Amino acid sequence: MRQTIIPLFALLMTSPCMAAGQPSPPPAAAPVVVAPAPPKCPEDGEGGACVWGKVEGFDGGSVQLRGLHVALVGVTAPARKDLCASKAAKEEFDCARPARKRMAEMVAKGVACEIVDAASGFLWGRCRNSDGDLGRQLIQAGLARAAKDGPYADAQKQAVQGKKGLWAADMILPRDWEAARRKAEDED
Repeated sequence: MRQTIIPLFALLMTSPCMAAGQPSPPPAAAPVVVAPAPPKCPEDGEGGACVWGKVEGFDGGSVQLRGLHVALVGVTAPARKDLCASKAAKEEFDCARPARKRMAEMVAKGVACEIVDAASGFLWGRCRNSDGDLGRQLIQAGLARAAKDGPYADAQKQAVQGKKGLWAADMILPRDWEAARRKAEDED
């Protein structure tokens, strides 16, 4: 037995950690980051259909997930063809770009959409991410408008009062911009 221990002891003494005389430090533990869980459908919903998961596609007012295109109920987002203008810069830009950019950030970790209506071949739903209702977030940021008689009138009022996004003081909205452009063309 003594003959077995001596070679083992010699082997241990020649290993780098024992030869240096100091034990090697334990490996550093990675910091634990707790990300909010992606939203899922509640089990006790209002009886309607609900889909959740990673978003496959989106625009400023709708998402596509699990092969379904779901338009956000109560939200009117600018379309890609809508042009806005800034009075200060005096140039046109795509009104939908800021809404699409914000939507990309909001849907990155997945969404849950409760389907509230299926009309004219469209699915309409209330979608949420880990921060809450997507429609409310877009409208509060001034990146979309609340539909008439929709649930987001208070959110739009906050955006208008805060002069955010589409409601900024120097912003010319698409319909106003088109009317102004037609008037200018008529005067020429």
